[in-house]
Amino acid sequence: MRPPTAPSDAEADAQPTEAQPTEAHPFLADPALRPLWQAVAAALDRNGLDWRGRLALPALPAEGRRRLGVMVERPVPAGRRALPLADVAAAVERLTGTGLVETLTALGCAPRGRHEAALVRREESRRRRAALDTAVETHLATIPGPDRDPGWTTGQTTGSAAGWAADWRDAAWSDGLFAGRAPDEVTHLVRTVAAVLAHTGSGLSRGEIAARECGDAHALDSSARLAALVTRALVARDGPAGERAAWERAGIPLDLVSAPVLTWALPLLGDSAAASAARAMTAAGLPVHLTLLALRAAPIAVVAGTPVLVVENPRLVEAAARRRLPAAVLCTGGNPATAPSEAIARLRASGAELRYHGDFDAAGLAMTARALAAGCTPFHMSAADYTAALAAALAADVDLPRDPAPAPDTPWDPDLAAAFDGTRAIVHEERVMDEVLTAHGRAFPQ
Repeated sequence: MRPPTAPSDAEADAQPTEAQPTEAHPFLADPALRPLWQAVAAALDRNGLDWRGRLALPALPAEGRRRLGVMVERPVPAGRRALPLADVAAAVERLTGTGLVETLTALGCAPRGRHEAALVRREESRRRRAALDTAVETHLATIPGPDRDPGWTTGQTTGSAAGWAADWRDAAWSDGLFAGRAPDEVTHLVRTVAAVLAHTGSGLSRGEIAARECGDAHALDSSARLAALVTRALVARDGPAGERAAWERAGIPLDLVSAPVLTWALPLLGDSAAASAARAMTAAGLPVHLTLLALRAAPIAVVAGTPVLVVENPRLVEAAARRRLPAAVLCTGGNPATAPSEAIARLRASGAELRYHGDFDAAGLAMTARALAAGCTPFHMSAADYTAALAAALAADVDLPRDPAPAPDTPWDPDLAAAFDGTRAIVHEERVMDEVLTAHGRAFPQ
């Protein structure tokens, strides 16, 4: 007996999904046998097109059982539950001269080959995963965490490059970011992710890197799968952060103009465009935004020893400008992006006395610790300052919010962590900004 064969992809495309009975053997096309052909097709889908097991017989009318008996050349009583599928296939071939799958197709019950398709999908998935494992080991597992000043990073690497890369691989795989990709495409994607990560700290924008590595300046746009893979790699390597923050933290800005640093009264030296703009805006009583492009157009510097207050929230810059505070203020806007980080680094290099103030909450204390590592001195961020703020809120009958997170280490004043954990009451910068700005302004006696 010739084994039933599945139609090729081209043949399957050419075959109708519902053939007319006249296209099949008239004896087999009788409606009484329709449940039988449906059961056979379902069994082949479930068990494979070359399956040769026993076929569970469906409920057939009397005429259907009579015809089935004629086909297999023996009676099929009502109590008969199963028949060897090989017997049915042999009977079909005797009557039609074609195989079982071809006859089922002519009868409008073509099996879809789901079992074979599932086997193919599993094999493709296995090959895709093998390619991913090899590519990660080859291109990513040897990349360490960023070797740079940790002052403004929002997280720590695992200490094991293979560890973060494996975490990234498993998460991206589970979320389907490699689904439907051929093995060579998977390899190419991982290699490209590694190439983008190699630009950490370069200061090149996303578009520039995309053009260099992919030939398409939009290949790393937020909507692209490659961008999602790189963002996840940055987070796995460097710690939790939003998309833009993760790229900025790695020194890869979206562009050089859209995330400037907000400043007030920076007494910049020289006659560069940035210095001239800062002086003109200060004279007008207005803050100035300095873009990364402007910061890189000419070095910025101040007289050594010039106090500069670095704050977390832009409201303090606004307040300083409104009162025309005779003291320089720079805002990071939370965890600083590339422009604030670069401005702080350049001011530090010129000898500025960088002071830092942030929120009294777990995140704010963590940022203060990173600011300390970056060369800033915590300003009005002691345990005594925190306790005084709590007392002021109590006297004003203000119910402060509570932070569910514990305090991180506060190496500039270890008592602060203990004081915060005693209540976990949050004191935002805006609540104490008058005291902070007044104290900072004393550095510039009028």
